[in-house]
Amino acid sequence: MKLHKLTARNFMPYKGEVSVDFPADDYRNVMIVFGENMRGKTSLLNAVRWAFYGQALGRHSRPIPLQLIVNKDAAAEDDWNVEAFVTFDADGRQYELRRTASRRSHVATPAKPEDFQVAVHLTRDGVVIAGDQIEAELDQIAPEQISRFFLFDGELLQEYEELLVEGSEQGRLIKESIEEVLGVPALTRGRAELGAILKSATKRQSQEMAHIQGLEKQAQHTQVLTARLESHETDLNRLQEKLQSTRTDRNELEDALEAAATVITLKAKLDAARVSAEEHRSTLQRKRSERHDLLAVAWQDMLDAKLEAKRTILRERQKRLTDELRDRSRIEGRIEDVKKALDARECPTCHQATPEKERDRLGRERGELEAELSRFSDNTQALQDVSAQLAALNGLRGNKAQERLVQLDKDLRSAEVGLQKAENEIERIQEQIAGQDTAELARKRVLHQEALKEEGRLSNEIESVRRDIQKVNDELAIARKAIEGLAPARSKRITLKVRLAAELEQCFGVSIDRLRDELRKRVESLSSDAFKAMTTQKAYRGLTINKNYGLDIIDSQGRPVSVRSAGAEQIVALSLIDGLNRTGRAVGPVIMDTPLARLDPGHRDNLLSYLPTVTSQLVLLVHGGEIRPETDLAAVKARLGATYRIEEISDTQSKIERIAV
Repeated sequence: MKLHKLTARNFMPYKGEVSVDFPADDYRNVMIVFGENMRGKTSLLNAVRWAFYGQALGRHSRPIPLQLIVNKDAAAEDDWNVEAFVTFDADGRQYELRRTASRRSHVATPAKPEDFQVAVHLTRDGVVIAGDQIEAELDQIAPEQISRFFLFDGELLQEYEELLVEGSEQGRLIKESIEEVLGVPALTRGRAELGAILKSATKRQSQEMAHIQGLEKQAQHTQVLTARLESHETDLNRLQEKLQSTRTDRNELEDALEAAATVITLKAKLDAARVSAEEHRSTLQRKRSERHDLLAVAWQDMLDAKLEAKRTILRERQKRLTDELRDRSRIEGRIEDVKKALDARECPTCHQATPEKERDRLGRERGELEAELSRFSDNTQALQDVSAQLAALNGLRGNKAQERLVQLDKDLRSAEVGLQKAENEIERIQEQIAGQDTAELARKRVLHQEALKEEGRLSNEIESVRRDIQKVNDELAIARKAIEGLAPARSKRITLKVRLAAELEQCFGVSIDRLRDELRKRVESLSSDAFKAMTTQKAYRGLTINKNYGLDIIDSQGRPVSVRSAGAEQIVALSLIDGLNRTGRAVGPVIMDTPLARLDPGHRDNLLSYLPTVTSQLVLLVHGGEIRPETDLAAVKARLGATYRIEEISDTQSKIERIAV
């Protein structure tokens, strides 16, 4: 399949008619559309999707209501007509597909999709396809189930990275959608129908067995199990509906919070500014109180200078008196020693009589010492008085108030400046968020967190109910076998029907498991080839796939790589999508919206070199941060068949034009 041309009218940001020609050359099959965010890249992808499937998707894959698809400026001019026209070829045949929507005659201003009349026209080799055959024809060319693999954006990559979380509910949903794309539904629907037949037959069997003597207990047991199974299935449906509703609510809250991200950021800054202002006010109050208390004792610094002179005199007198007392004590001690020597009349060491000459010398020394002692007066009381005065004056020390007052004044000025800045910031932010209900945003943040918790709780409950259902089914299988072994029931027609339905259901289950295993092996092989072509680490052996379609990178030693970068995760997800795409359909076009945001130049070059070789056409919708035309197109320039740029006319209008690179 190849796309040739897209023409759209009044489609989202494109007022009036716009058109793009897709590259038709087998080699030069790459088309790049440059456009900044919010300019209309995704709208081009949605125009193709709407033409084929009558649906445009927004965030979280939610359908965009038809009245919101119509360009706002055109609607303001009362032009509510919207159109998407695609020409393409498939299997050697030429097709023209046109989808239009127009306001119903009795509607003044459309407010819901039902206010529009939608028409679809398809021709094959110039022959008009009947209206009731259009969907079947398109389903043969490009089934809607696989559209996610050739019309996808960055959000799809994030979804597929969820597969890496083993056992996650989101991973289970993606796994189911993958198996739907790969063709398993034909078998799963058959097994489901057989399961319904088996359930109905089991009920009928229980009713009939209840009237046969000797089988009442088995019939009653089967009825109890059947009732329990129905109860669990009802609970499962209820929980799944509630989970889907909770997930929808959570996505809507995320969109609202993201749209109000600026307000939320400003609110956080406002809260921080208020805390800062309060801290500065508290500092000012504390410092002013300290300054007031310090001024109350500042007089002591003025007195301290005069008292210091008196303290100096007293310290000098204290020293002098202390020295005199020490000298007096020393002399008294020496006199006492001399007196003992004279009284002893002999040497204390050798016990010989002291010579008269030595006694004369000691007598003279005693006299001299007593004469010197007589010159000292008793200064003990005077020293005590001086010490007491000095202690009293020391108690009147100053507080160095001047130095402390200087520092306090600096602190006060700093706090006043900080308070003024905080108050200015508060006023500025309040002006910016004036009219915004910040309380409502706070409420939504809480609701978002609660929704996340509720999703986790519901997912756990769903898994628990699934286990209960499996347990009851196992018990029912045993009960059916037990009934088959009883002679009165064995020949009954309903017993034969139950056994046949059970065996067919089991056969379908085995077939499903076998097909899944075969498809997983093919997807693994193709995904591994894609990964080895796109990764920059050539030592890796490739990828392995698990039962939930999660992929592990295998290193050169055959071990799973446990830590992977965001870019590596994206390459793994792209490899899986490529493997699924080539497993689920023939080679066809791929339109990728913002797929390169997290890739380094090496991975980007590898991706641009690889994807054109496995697609009939590769259309990349990118912004300037992903590909710079002047430097980043070397890997794909030889295969470049068309380049377009989306330019903003106004916040509600864009235009697209072809450019040369």
